[in-house]
Order: sequence, then C-alpha cells, then structure tokens
Amino acid sequence: MPAALELPLAAALGALQTLAFVHTAWWPLPLATLALLVWRLNAATPGRAALLGWLYGTGWLCAGTWWLFISMHRYGGLPAPLAAAAVYALSAALSLYLALACAAYARWRRGTAGDVALFAALWLLAELARGVLFTGFPWVAAGYAMVDAPLAALAPWLGVYGMGAVMAALAAAGVMALQAAQPPQGLP
Repeated sequence: MPAALELPLAAALGALQTLAFVHTAWWPLPLATLALLVWRLNAATPGRAALLGWLYGTGWLCAGTWWLFISMHRYGGLPAPLAAAAVYALSAALSLYLALACAAYARWRRGTAGDVALFAALWLLAELARGVLFTGFPWVAAGYAMVDAPLAALAPWLGVYGMGAVMAALAAAGVMALQAAQPPQGLP
C-alpha cells in the first residue's frame, strides 16, 4: 500500500472505531478497524508502526472526545480554533501510549501464533497506561464498544480493559489466520 494512503487510512480507521460507541449494534466495526491496523503493523518497521499507531489513536481519540470542543468553546468561552487545537493536542498526546505499543509489537513480533497474545497484551498495557498514568483519561476505552457484542458476557469478569484485550486478540487472530491461509509468494 502506498505510504500516501497508509497514513491517512490509519487515522480514518481510528476515527471509524468510535462509531460503535454510538451505534452499539456496529460492534464488529472496531474489530475490523483494529484488524486492518494489525495487518499494516505486521509489515511495518518499529518506527513506522509507532507512526501508524499514533495516527490510529489520534483519529480514535479525536473522534471519540469531540464533545470536549463543545465544553471548551461554548461553555468555557475558548475561541473555536484553540478549542479544536486543545482536543487535537490531548488526543495526540494520549496516542503516544498506543504508538509505543505498536512499535513494541513490530519490534517483538515473530510471525507466530504468539503474536496474537503479544498484540493483546501490548494493547491492554497501552489502554491501562492511558487510563491510569498521570491522572489518566479512560474515556472511549475500546472495550466499551463491545457492550452489545456476544462477548459482553465476559465483561463482568474482565472489565472494560480486559474486553479491549479480547477485542485486540480477536483482531490479531483474524489477521494471522488470513495471512496463514494465503499461498506463498511466487506460486501459481
């Protein structure tokens, strides 16, 4: 995929993930967007993976926390450009956790089934860090999108972060299965 498409696609995929927070019947959408991210991470260097993860996270958090703009602009009196910049800056900063997780995944992945657990664990750590460190910002945690999914029965035992890890594992497992089913390059 050309780099000119890959980077904006990562941000768009992150933004699309938030639709399942509004339309809870769309719970497969975050799985699909996350699977596409994993697919691109599997071919990325750690630096490229960090950029893709940061863009995905920034798109996700900007789309999921748009209401902060209303709070700051309408009720706080902050000029619209500054309110928009503040939402973007917060989203971009909080996406650094996901950028680090994606870079670590690209660095440590081995092309085996263990990559599923690796991605899920790194996703979990990134979401926990975002939700807890430096006073935390747990809004739009991925697991909330699974409220109407068949997996919702696991939520009382796993919590929202555990549900996000399950979502990450399912997305990574789907990508691994599809990649394993492809014939090797060069065969007819």
